[in-house]
Amino acid sequence: MQTLTLNIDIQPDILISLNQNTTEFGKQLKLWAAISLFQYGKLSLARAANLAGFHTFDFENILAELGIPISNITIDDVKNELELLKNL
Repeated sequence: MQTLTLNIDIQPDILISLNQNTTEFGKQLKLWAAISLFQYGKLSLARAANLAGFHTFDFENILAELGIPISNITIDDVKNELELLKNL
């Protein structure tokens, strides 16, 4: 699978503030980008997990720790599905 490399200019004091080196910062940046893109519906769960460099299950756990739902199903959706199943 082909990958692309992006260069991002940041001020060195950002790394000092976060107490991270460039590799750690890059991993965190990819993780937070993946979380954001998933949360705003731009990437599927599997693609966001891949972007972040995690297995889907591990990415789901990270989202759960952050209180981010992995589904947008509402209680009304569940009730409607149950009604449909009752009528079968």
